[in-house]
Amino acid sequence: MRYLLLHGFTGSPQSLAGLGAPDGSVAPTLGGHLDEPVTGGFDDEVERLAQLGEDCEGLFGYSLGGRFALGILARYPTRFRHAVIVSAHPGLQTDTERAERRAGDARFIALLRERGLHAFIDTWQALPLWASQGDLPDAVKAAQREQRLRHHAEGLAQSLLAHGLGEMPNLRPQLAQARSGVDLLVGERDVKFAALSRELAGIIPGARLTIASGCGHNLLLERPELVSGLLPPESPP
Repeated sequence: MRYLLLHGFTGSPQSLAGLGAPDGSVAPTLGGHLDEPVTGGFDDEVERLAQLGEDCEGLFGYSLGGRFALGILARYPTRFRHAVIVSAHPGLQTDTERAERRAGDARFIALLRERGLHAFIDTWQALPLWASQGDLPDAVKAAQREQRLRHHAEGLAQSLLAHGLGEMPNLRPQLAQARSGVDLLVGERDVKFAALSRELAGIIPGARLTIASGCGHNLLLERPELVSGLLPPESPP
């Protein structure tokens, strides 16, 4: 089964190379990453990515890519036979939450535009969200940093402006109509997203939830074998 594979913020298709996805799978670059421009808002990007994966029967998304994957599921509730959603948010529910998130993203945007990519990556990698990566081999962490530094400061700023969580609709009502077989995966130490994944498991009919013990947000780095094990070459039972 071919998958549409969506990477996270500051990631790239290279971030997904270790998944061993089935032949014919498609891993596009998200808008604002590498040399891919931002061409519209969140819903526009959802549609662009959905069209790039029009021949895929499976869907995979991690973090920002997971938000886009949820957007695709909400728009096309019966299109995919299987979806894997890793560490993803279904959208904020109030205007107050959106305003707070936009204010937080504005600080990152200012950092990108005023001090550049290296300063932003230093700050981004120091966030508590990534604390569980402290025990990873230095080579793994260095490779991740090298991938992040391939981006352009303005591209990431545009991604935050157009596709940040504050710009995403609340997808919960639409996701209740999804009819794909959905696997949700989250790290035990990623407390906020573990709670969100439990919520999603109660919203998406038949969704299966896996909580990875001892892990944080980026399971592509921390438990790649667990992630890849959810991408079967054939349709899941």
